[in-house]
Amino acid sequence: MDVEPVASHLRSMNVGQVKTAEPLGRHTSFRIGGPASVFVDPDDLDGVVRVLDWVRDESLPYFIIGQGTNILVSDVGVDAVVISTSRALKETEVSPPVIRAGSGLLLTKLCRLAERSGLAGLEFAISIPGTLGGALVMNAGAHGGSMVEVVESVLVWDAISGVRRVPAEDVQFQYRQSRFMHNPWIALEATLRLKPGNPDEIRDKMRHNMEYRKKSQPVGEPNAGSIFKNPQPHYAGRLIEEIGAKGWREGDAAVSDLHANFIVNCGQATAHDVLTLMRRIRRTVYQRCGVVLKPEVRWIGPGEGGADATWENLWYAEGDGLTEP
Repeated sequence: MDVEPVASHLRSMNVGQVKTAEPLGRHTSFRIGGPASVFVDPDDLDGVVRVLDWVRDESLPYFIIGQGTNILVSDVGVDAVVISTSRALKETEVSPPVIRAGSGLLLTKLCRLAERSGLAGLEFAISIPGTLGGALVMNAGAHGGSMVEVVESVLVWDAISGVRRVPAEDVQFQYRQSRFMHNPWIALEATLRLKPGNPDEIRDKMRHNMEYRKKSQPVGEPNAGSIFKNPQPHYAGRLIEEIGAKGWREGDAAVSDLHANFIVNCGQATAHDVLTLMRRIRRTVYQRCGVVLKPEVRWIGPGEGGADATWENLWYAEGDGLTEP
């Protein structure tokens, strides 16, 4: 991508802040990631849509980022226009029992809004880091609940037809995935249908879930949340703990002593460190337990050699004999 003309044009659009060679480690919960060729932080929803329309019309590669949770960005960086939603898409509107919220809003803030409004149904999400947009993409869940249970509709930007609202059933929520992972859609905002509840009871449930998270997950250390999906009927964390992987380390990436399905950045971990550790865990679990772990964290950017990569060819590069990515 020819960076300077792209950045110059985006600045002329007056959509918000535009940077070049912006380290994505500053924008991910892992604190890992090489530079984005162009990084745009739009002021509002209109700015986000205008940028998306322009990069589509110019056939430029692009990527949306919120709080950067649940992603692992290549050390090489991303030769694309990276568009942040964390400032632009935060508006909310409450019309009980419905809440409309922008996809850049932190889930914790959304949950507190529901609590203050006496609306139940989001208690499970209080302990999930990241934004509403990321939660929609992954159908995030915890404590027995998930986004599919509360989403009524989503306002999306579609690379083919532009901005439109789609009902929840069209999003095709499944376990830790949705249509957003396979379609050229970007979540702009969501309408959530909740239930009237007692604010004190809602608050107590949220407090319990937060306390559980603090006791069971490495909240104070840079991480990307659960690394692997639970391979039903098993739990990834238990399998990883069974092979004795707690404390395993590659460079500055280490398996958490608190929860085995979390990898933490102990200082200057690279994406290569994390990927190497994930491969080691995955291979050993397969060899000892006969279970293939699949990543929950999303890989963003090219592979280690600089070429475009998916989890599939990153795994196969290890040559561990597995037949599934």
